[in-house]
Amino acid sequence: MKYLFLILLFISFKVCANDTLKILFVYGSKPIAKEELKIFGGINGGHVSLKYKEAFASFVHKGSLHLFPRKKIHADYIVEKDRNFREDTSISRYVIVDIPINDTQAKALDSVISQRLKHPGYDYAFLGFRCASSAYEVLASAGIFKRYSKTKIKLKFFYPKRLRKHVLKQANQHHWHMHWRPGKATRKWEKD
Repeated sequence: MKYLFLILLFISFKVCANDTLKILFVYGSKPIAKEELKIFGGINGGHVSLKYKEAFASFVHKGSLHLFPRKKIHADYIVEKDRNFREDTSISRYVIVDIPINDTQAKALDSVISQRLKHPGYDYAFLGFRCASSAYEVLASAGIFKRYSKTKIKLKFFYPKRLRKHVLKQANQHHWHMHWRPGKATRKWEKD
């Protein structure tokens, strides 16, 4: 009876999880070779993007960078694909985590990202929302991750490595598929 319950549970999970959310984490880095350029954020930088339709959606700053959030929003959600897509760059170390989601979650995620593309909803600031905290907020709003207050999200997922560690821990526990790229050898890459 116990095995029948486990088989039914597995089948119901497979039936409900009919879509896949992909989260792209680009690692922070700094140059080791003279010809390499410095990249914004350095070793503690990096970036987080969420799969959206046939591309990836990212929260980015627009205009001036500032320390604290302002009422006037200096941010945008952008969709990256083709030549502008971060995964296509030959220098980046990255991991893409595939998270099984159900149809309801997929529709909610599509709706939330569509809204953010029209209006980000908050400013981009060093001590405010940035790519990692915004990605978590979008996923929580879609019912995929646990909801926290906006303040807790900004503190808990202050930069990409914090969100990446959170997601990689879950990926290992739930056996989610991951795609890795090591990155260019002439750069020192952030470690997990």
